[in-house]
Amino acid sequence: MPLWTRRRFVASSAGFVLPALALAPDEELVPFADYAPDFSTEAQAASPRVKSFDLRRLTSTVTPAQEFFAFHQTKTVLADPATWRLHIGGLVKRQAEFSLDDLRKRPGRRNLTTTIECAGNFGDPRIMNGLVSTAAWSGVSLADVLKECSPEPEAREVVFLGMDIEDDRKFEAENASYPSPHGWSLYLQDALSPGPLLAFSMNGQMLPPEHGFPLRLVMPGWYGMSQVKWLTRIEVIDRPYEGRQKARNYQSLHAMKSPEGTTWLDSSISRSNIKSVIARVTRRGDGGLFGYKIAGAAWGGPASISAIEVQIDGGPWLRATIDQREGDAAWVLWSMPWRQPAP
Repeated sequence: MPLWTRRRFVASSAGFVLPALALAPDEELVPFADYAPDFSTEAQAASPRVKSFDLRRLTSTVTPAQEFFAFHQTKTVLADPATWRLHIGGLVKRQAEFSLDDLRKRPGRRNLTTTIECAGNFGDPRIMNGLVSTAAWSGVSLADVLKECSPEPEAREVVFLGMDIEDDRKFEAENASYPSPHGWSLYLQDALSPGPLLAFSMNGQMLPPEHGFPLRLVMPGWYGMSQVKWLTRIEVIDRPYEGRQKARNYQSLHAMKSPEGTTWLDSSISRSNIKSVIARVTRRGDGGLFGYKIAGAAWGGPASISAIEVQIDGGPWLRATIDQREGDAAWVLWSMPWRQPAP
């Protein structure tokens, strides 16, 4: 059996490149006991594609493209930029079609450094919280392009469809299954907000195929399933979008308790929750004079992060130092000394 299925994976959890900060010559990583001896960032090649970022290598705000995590539903699409087009239709007064050159030549190019995390990212020893990375994206504003097309008054949602065709036959034993593109939708007001970006550049270079070439949606503050890769079609509709990923795989149940009993509410997974991880512990020398250092990252949530505190074995909360910050949409990197640790 494959390591992951799409549904099980989500159910298991509710330009430039900045120079890396090198470790001191006598500084070494302290192994984590829960890393598997054969841990590899390459967890699964396709259907779905699962590749982790090794957080022990987290030394700069921006993740190199070749180390950036990957999770997509089928396999990497190899698009032909000469024939690729972005089509915008549905409930708009003016339909539109753009080539990659059309988008790259548009005025008002924007740069955005943002952290993207998979909704199924967690501490399983096979991925070790590694389905998260940060890049410096460049592109054009989604809101500007949509406004040019002028959505109709009855428009409710904006649907984004990629070129990665899914065939769910193996998951639909009893019902007919039809190939369909991976898609996601946003309420119109979210799509017209200032944040979303139609990105064609990553860390100052053209998007690699693994990360959505020639165009992808980048949504700061949203989980990765909304950041549609290989984007080729945008449809404005007057009803909720019911694509198989949004309607089935990325749903969450919440218990609402009252004196009358428990009511279960179904809601779509969407915006990122606040999260922090310890990426590594290092030791200098024998750990005596210089001791140990704990380093990690924190991201997500509706507000910017102003402080980091660390608690060890139920002890007092200790203030860490924020070492790097790259805007409110990106993670902050932090560290703190760990003097004379107990066994």
